Amino acid sequence: MTQSALQEPESLAWCRHFAANQGDALPWDDRTYLTPLGKRTIAKSIQQFQLGEGSEGRQLKKRGLQFARSVGDADFIEALNLFIREEQRHSEYLLRFMQRQGIPRLRKHWVDSVFRKIRALSGLELELRVLVSAEVISVPYYRALGRATGSPLLKAICERILEDEAGHLRFQRWMLGRLEQTRPHKGLVRLAHRLFVVGTCGLVWLEHGSVFRAAGYGWKQLVQESLEALNHVHLSATSP
Repeated sequence: MTQSALQEPESLAWCRHFAANQGDALPWDDRTYLTPLGKRTIAKSIQQFQLGEGSEGRQLKKRGLQFARSVGDADFIEALNLFIREEQRHSEYLLRFMQRQGIPRLRKHWVDSVFRKIRALSGLELELRVLVSAEVISVPYYRALGRATGSPLLKAICERILEDEAGHLRFQRWMLGRLEQTRPHKGLVRLAHRLFVVGTCGLVWLEHGSVFRAAGYGWKQLVQESLEALNHVHLSATSP
């Protein structure tokens, strides 16, 4: 049996996973409004994350399609599309909350633009590693955001996103596992990835420190939790 044939059931399993995870049980009837201080603490931060979560992933889809064709796995691209759609739903959750709280939507931000340019100039593996870096840092971020707010709705949104992110990290671990199969010097690549995550944590702390501090987070805890999430991604790939 070929490698692509061995992998095909895993792609189908991921399609089923994402298709079954589309329900929305969030408490949209909650009418709690943020205090002026609470709003100032999270507004600029949540604007940036809402923008980042809403990427259409055109380059990722294009490169994913090329990879799917190269390995003969027609279901891989469908799993990737469903994954991207789930990320976009996170953006929709945050936007809906922002609209209720009178927080304007950002159309662009320099941090988001920089990361999009890095991903656009890279191949599939590097683009995926940049995406993974954002995902692993989002884990402590949404934990902190949930603790920093007095809004039951925003707390529920953070909990839902964290549940979804656990699946996303397993999915990305599986994808990286496939891409790393023929890569030499895998350890050096992973070390570079860890250094990139640490550097990105510094940028996130500068931009979103108010949320972390309000939640009782320190810089070291942000880095520690981000690297712990990355370590799980670097483990052997598994199916859902």
